[in-house]
Amino acid sequence: DILLLHSSDENGLCYIDTQNLDGETNLKQREYPRGLKMPPDGKFNPKDLRANLECDAPTTKIYRFRGSLVQPWGERVPVGKDNLLLRECLLKNTDYIEGLVVYAGHESKAMLNNGGPRYKRSKLERQINLEVVWCVVILIALCLIGAFGQGIWLNSFSFNAPFLCIPDFESLEPLWNGFLGFWTFIIILQIIIPLSLYVTIELTKLSQVYLIHNDPLMYDPVHEKR
Repeated sequence: DILLLHSSDENGLCYIDTQNLDGETNLKQREYPRGLKMPPDGKFNPKDLRANLECDAPTTKIYRFRGSLVQPWGERVPVGKDNLLLRECLLKNTDYIEGLVVYAGHESKAMLNNGGPRYKRSKLERQINLEVVWCVVILIALCLIGAFGQGIWLNSFSFNAPFLCIPDFESLEPLWNGFLGFWTFIIILQIIIPLSLYVTIELTKLSQVYLIHNDPLMYDPVHEKR
């Protein structure tokens, strides 16, 4: 993001296209800070600028910018959104501009508003995800019940029974056996989670894409496109 200080226009104006930011196709006008004193000959040299910029911290609001240029002798020149050129804007009807970088990299307003690519999910996928979460909750509940039941059941024996198949009954720890029983029930009951359903849905979508792509009714003979 750049603060406009000079442009090829004699009035210090420039025009930008913000379609990449807000979708609007009309050109917007930007101007240099009117309180900034320009050289008498009109030739601007960025190296001659000695002012310090004080402005807002980086935000996601593309239409909000407030600050001031503080001159070495203490004069403050106010600047606003009409003086700021945002990243992703296109310069139109102007040969060149010169300015001061305000925000760069990930601090620019365009990057702050970029949340990354969005994955589109169908209603069926969202419903399946919810059902899978409930399946996981039910699975954990059943395994906890089974683990507690196993620990209580083993603790009820005062001697080693033949059907327990425990070599060292005296060193039996119900808590440890309940912990092992929890993971045993996880392995036994994990079929509750329908992982194969996701594979089936993806294969169905792939077959539908193939059928749509090869549908002769969707072929346009005029433009020779599908």
